[in-house]
Amino acid sequence: MKVSVIVPVYNVEPFIRQCAESLFSQTWQDIQFIFVDDGSPDRSVEILEEVMESFPERKGQVTILHQENAGLPQARMTGLRKAEGDYIIHVDSDDWVEPDYIETLASEALKTGADMVYCDFYKEYGNKPAKIYLEGDPASPDGKDAISAMHNSVIRAYMWNKLERRSLYDLDNLFVPVRAYHEDLVFQSQTLFNAQSCVHVRKPLYHYRRRRSGALTGGKVIRNRRASALNMLEMYKALPKDSGPLTVCAADILMRAGWYCCATLGFKLLASCPEVVEFLAEKKDIPHNRVTVGKQRYTKLCCRLMRLF
Repeated sequence: MKVSVIVPVYNVEPFIRQCAESLFSQTWQDIQFIFVDDGSPDRSVEILEEVMESFPERKGQVTILHQENAGLPQARMTGLRKAEGDYIIHVDSDDWVEPDYIETLASEALKTGADMVYCDFYKEYGNKPAKIYLEGDPASPDGKDAISAMHNSVIRAYMWNKLERRSLYDLDNLFVPVRAYHEDLVFQSQTLFNAQSCVHVRKPLYHYRRRRSGALTGGKVIRNRRASALNMLEMYKALPKDSGPLTVCAADILMRAGWYCCATLGFKLLASCPEVVEFLAEKKDIPHNRVTVGKQRYTKLCCRLMRLF
C-alpha cells in the first residue's frame, strides 16, 4: 500500500532538516514524498536537498514542487493534485515524526479497512518537556460523527495526525480556504463526510512544534479569528446546503464564525451574510460545542441587535 506524504515548505530553515530526516527514516517503505516549495525565501529547499543526499534509497520517491507563495491551503492542494498513494497524510515542515509513524497508521488501515486512521501526538515547547495529547473518540466510527467530534473538540482537526484514503478528497468539488487559520477544520469537515470508518490508534506518533516568534498580541488574535470566520463563512456560501458536509456541521461552522465576528467586533463582516445573522439570532443553544453556551448567547444577542439596524 502506497502512502503519499504532503509537506508544504515555507520559511522553515531551522526545522526542515529534522522534519525531512524523520520522514526519510520511516520504517514503511512504499511512500511518495511530495514537498511543495511555496515560494520559500530562505534555504529550506536547499537544506532539504542536502538531506536527500544522505538517503539515496529514498531519492526516487521524492518530488519537490515549486510555486509562487500562495499560502498553506493552496500548497496542500498542489501536493494533493500530484498524490498517487492509496492513502494521504500531511506533515508540517517545522514538525517531526516517530520512525513508525507511517507504518503504524498504514498497518491499521490495512488491518481494518478504515477510511481514516488517526493517532495521538506530542506537543513540543522548545526546551520544556513535551506534552502528550490524547485524542478522543466519536460517537461511532462513521465519518459524519467524526466531523461532529471535531467541531466539539473531542478530536482535533489537525490534518497531520490523520491518514486518509485518497478517494475522500474530491478535488473537483472541494472548497479550498484562502487563509491559513483553522483551514484544517474546513478541509476535514469535507473529506470525512464520505468516510465509512475511522479508527483511533492510541499512540503518540507526531511531534507538533509550538513556536511563537513573539507574544500573541491582541491585533494578531483579531486578525486570526476574522480569518477563521471568513474561511467558514465562505465555505458555507460555497457548498450546497441540502446535501454534503453542511448537513452535518452547518450549525457548528456558523456558530464559530459568528462568535469570532462578535468577539472581535467584526459586525460588518457578519452583516455581509444576513442569512447567517438570521440563523444565529434564532439558534437554540448547541450543547457540548467548542463555542460555550455563554458565548453562543452573546452571539445570538449581537445578531438580534444587528437585525434592528
